[in-house]
Amino acid sequence: MGQLNHHKAAIYQWHQLLQEACQYAGIELDPEIQSYLLLTLMRYIHDEQLAEDALMMKFNKPEFRSREERIEDLKSTAEHSLILAGLFPSHIDRQSLRISHYIRLGTDSYNELSTLLYDSDKMIYKKLSSDFIKLVDVLYTIRIFNGSPNLPLIQAMELWSDTGSKSAYQALTMNRHSIPLNETLIDSTYKH
Repeated sequence: MGQLNHHKAAIYQWHQLLQEACQYAGIELDPEIQSYLLLTLMRYIHDEQLAEDALMMKFNKPEFRSREERIEDLKSTAEHSLILAGLFPSHIDRQSLRISHYIRLGTDSYNELSTLLYDSDKMIYKKLSSDFIKLVDVLYTIRIFNGSPNLPLIQAMELWSDTGSKSAYQALTMNRHSIPLNETLIDSTYKH
């Protein structure tokens, strides 16, 4: 009974943290999307292999996979991309990749999942795909609550320019001495 109460308390605390992060970041998530994010975080915290896989991006990609195996691969890829981009962006920087690479990977994986599933599952994964950057921003906010440093300015600029991330924009404008410009605006303005 004590372990059940401890588990319920942990879920409640994570739920409160997600609510606070959403409010702080100015992001509104549908309840089922917020529940999915909560369950993903709980699974990530309690499964050391999931945590290791997220950091190492170890995925098996054999050519011929059953539909069920493909669904599991896509879900795993999307969740790992979400965890990396939202909680461990500095790990991505060490790999010399842009965070937007993982955001595209996660978005595309959830989108493809939505094509393989039916009914309500289809709609949830479609919504996860369209809200992926919001989920990353919420996780990034949780990271900041935990005292982790902001993104380096170059990484924040890339993330904001590539995805329109609210958290990246906030990181860029924190010092009040800089105003970020989108690369497409710069390109169209200075090309002759």
